[in-house]
Amino acid sequence: MNHLSILATAPIEAAAKAKSSSSSSATFLIFIVVVVVALYFLFLRPNQQKAKRQREENSSIGLGDRVVSIGGIVGTIEEMEGDRVVLVTGDDDAAPGGPGATRLVMLRSAISRKAPLPTPPIESEPADEEAGGTDDGHASEGDAGA
Repeated sequence: MNHLSILATAPIEAAAKAKSSSSSSATFLIFIVVVVVALYFLFLRPNQQKAKRQREENSSIGLGDRVVSIGGIVGTIEEMEGDRVVLVTGDDDAAPGGPGATRLVMLRSAISRKAPLPTPPIESEPADEEAGGTDDGHASEGDAGA
């Protein structure tokens, strides 16, 4: 009787194993699809959008724009021809081509972004010191005898 019960339940157990293996395969496949979609939205799409913004900004640069190269060089675009630009760097007060200015020829793709125009330094007036005293609150040597 023992053998008959084993033989009777064998097809049922085999069907259950086949069902569980197919459901685990489906679960695994769904997991893989979810991981691929997450990787796309976390890594690929932001990089594509960043590259698109970079291309748009690079195509909008023109003569006289102040830019920063991918190497960190700041300068003003003096000439543009095809995929090459001439960047003038050096003293902000130097006239293009004058003393203190350096001309660099670089690829247009080496321009990282537009740079903000430099702001002039704010001049501050020196604080008036009180006669006979110091800033630390101690009396000066001349006041010590009084």
